[in-house]
Amino acid sequence: MIEMIYQIHKDYRTAIDALSEQIKALTEKVSTLKDARPRPNTPTPIPFTLPATAPSRPSAPDANPLTLPAAAPPKSWATVARKGRKEKTTMAARAAQASAKPNANNRPQLKKGLTARERRLIIKREGEPLPTSALDLRDDINLALAATYVQTVSIRGNTVTLTTMESIKATSLNSKVGSFLHLIPGTVSVLLDTPVSHVLVHGIPTSKSLVEIATELTTFNTGLSLTGQPRWLTTDDARAGKSASTVVITITGPRASDYVGKRLAAFSSTYRTERRLRFNSHTQCSNCHGYGHHNNKCTNPATCRWCASPHPTGNHTCPTATCRIRGQPCNHTVLRCVNCKGPHDTHTIRCPSRPKSTQDDGPDEGEEEMTT
Repeated sequence: MIEMIYQIHKDYRTAIDALSEQIKALTEKVSTLKDARPRPNTPTPIPFTLPATAPSRPSAPDANPLTLPAAAPPKSWATVARKGRKEKTTMAARAAQASAKPNANNRPQLKKGLTARERRLIIKREGEPLPTSALDLRDDINLALAATYVQTVSIRGNTVTLTTMESIKATSLNSKVGSFLHLIPGTVSVLLDTPVSHVLVHGIPTSKSLVEIATELTTFNTGLSLTGQPRWLTTDDARAGKSASTVVITITGPRASDYVGKRLAAFSSTYRTERRLRFNSHTQCSNCHGYGHHNNKCTNPATCRWCASPHPTGNHTCPTATCRIRGQPCNHTVLRCVNCKGPHDTHTIRCPSRPKSTQDDGPDEGEEEMTT
């Protein structure tokens, strides 16, 4: 083993020596070629005489001598082609942008103004009709305010609606109501045109006055604000002999809907609430299609409006196998009224079963009082 290693080392040294000799010979040859290269003729220097001025101080050598930038590597053909395509695309996009005509989408969007509801102030009054016209009332209000706040005035019965200018909120006019309210005699309340909810409160003791009921509800229910005094749902005769009944309250504000279905505290107890349903003898139910009650209170089985079959109207299907229309009549449907059994839509105004209108029908006729 040792002899083999010795032989390998010997061969290695022999190869190194041969390479060293070749390097030495090449070095001598390069030196010989340098000495044999012809040298350019050196021109004769021209004598130069310095002007007769004070000798200037030699400037210090520049600490940062100027160095030439390294030559950039040659660009490949792929790089040149890619750059050319990019410049061509950019130029085409600029040309298209310059030639494009302005359209509706490029126009600046106008700032959204106030809504009609934000500009309305509603004044409830009672007593004799106003002795002035809407035009005169508008001018008198603006004169009292010493500025043009009101754009239009609408008088309908005992309700006066003031609409402000496009840039003025009704809340601003409401803060100055003391300056012109004397022009509207008999004023009961001044309201902003905000969404309202009519809520039924069941089981209120009939021995309590409406003023006491309003005080209890607003005091012991945080955030509850009534737009007016509560009223009993039924007449005095209907409440006679009852210890509890239902009152109707009107709630306004962004949280008005939060009180629907919520139990309200009053008189050291809580009372169930629900949304007030307005209907009369002409109200047609969308479940059974009968008259005189609201579909939310309907206890009858569902009936189809189109074919009078015992299924909801939304489940109506065509009797043919090729028609895919659902929930509405098609050319194959044979109409049949639920009420008179006639060949027509159940909700048509020509149905002989529809109740006749009378002058005594009020908007709230048939309101139901829910018992607890």
